[in-house]
Amino acid sequence: MTEPTSKYASTDTRRREIAAAVRALIVEKGIDGLRTRDVAARVGINIATLHYHVPSKEALLGLVVDTLQEEFVEQGGRINQIALDPLGRLKLEIAEYKSLMVHKPDLLPLIEEIGKRARLDPLLEPKVRAMRINWHRRFVTILEEGRAAGQFRSTLDPEAGAHIIIGALVSFQYKPRHLLQIFDQVADEIIRSVVAV
Repeated sequence: MTEPTSKYASTDTRRREIAAAVRALIVEKGIDGLRTRDVAARVGINIATLHYHVPSKEALLGLVVDTLQEEFVEQGGRINQIALDPLGRLKLEIAEYKSLMVHKPDLLPLIEEIGKRARLDPLLEPKVRAMRINWHRRFVTILEEGRAAGQFRSTLDPEAGAHIIIGALVSFQYKPRHLLQIFDQVADEIIRSVVAV
């Protein structure tokens, strides 16, 4: 359990604290086991304060998706700020995914839980869909730019290629941890499948 936070944290700070608590609790107990009183206790606030910031369990889940989207947009922005050609950006995107699996192992199970819930939740589904579309679009853009620059195959279909890359990456969240060692081999095959020969 984390230490109670300042009683008078700013709204943005408090919402970040709440989101972090919800994320941790979803990984520990699943969405069905998520209780607002546990969130409040984890943050060190009472239920009334929690509901002031986030009025319902559905809003808690929406907040989690919003923070995930913010993280991914920030990550994409960092990658775009690095002066790399499309091949370099593709390699970096793949490396960032591996880093996420290694250094934030709870994040992928969290995303999986949220994804399952979104299939049944009409309020959550558009947010999760938007997050997935944005990730797919990042790969499509890289593949389009690489094809236009002559780095990638002229016959490459960026939409289909993005689906293949994402499918290969996401499959690792379902594999036993010891199979992470073949990630680099899969990454090399992805690169070989798109580069111009």
